[in-house]
Amino acid sequence: MTKDEEQKADKQQELDELTYIISHDLQEPLRMITSYVQLLNKRYGDKLDDNARDYIRYAVDGSNRLKQMMDDLLTYSRIGRPHFNREDIDPAQAVEKVRTLLKQRYPDTAGKIEFAAARQIYINADKDLLIKLLYHLADNSLKFNNSPHPVIKIAADEDEEYWSISIADNGLGISKDYHGKIFGIFQKLHNHSDYPGSGMGLAICEKIVNKHNGSIRLDSEPEKGSTFHITIKKER
Repeated sequence: MTKDEEQKADKQQELDELTYIISHDLQEPLRMITSYVQLLNKRYGDKLDDNARDYIRYAVDGSNRLKQMMDDLLTYSRIGRPHFNREDIDPAQAVEKVRTLLKQRYPDTAGKIEFAAARQIYINADKDLLIKLLYHLADNSLKFNNSPHPVIKIAADEDEEYWSISIADNGLGISKDYHGKIFGIFQKLHNHSDYPGSGMGLAICEKIVNKHNGSIRLDSEPEKGSTFHITIKKER
């Protein structure tokens, strides 16, 4: 590693540590604010007019969104922390775990996640991070999908130098004008009221892939679905 690369890595670690501290320390006051606003609504809601109840609802909604943003910031910062445990992982088992997690959010569609591999392979990666990567990509595929029959197809393969994973869907798709922006922090391409979220899911995915010395790219067009292609370089 060159001196410039070391300095860049040090700065990134400092930023991750600062992000972690800020996100972690803000959790408690946010919980207090949310709890008291909800208590106010519970005890005095029937004494308030419609406007006041709307104000309380806006405050609770804003607190919940802020909590989601801080949770995702914590996740983002933890990816850069030293703990990193690579092991051989069966991608079929990782997909099954993702399917189970998503059933809690999308009980009618999580079962439409399909997996295929040309042969039995094992991907050497951090198990928790690989599952988180697949979860965020599958979650996006289900969230940004107006098809009556949403389908996600996950495939895995390998060659002498790389493991490869693809995640394809029949969702809304993304214009090529935005392909270079989607991995940025807090990037949202759709209205919050229609598609809630922090806008950090793909930034988290890219950081996980980078942690594994890999790459991620997108093929997508509006109304034609999206396919994310991931490659992870094999360590020698």
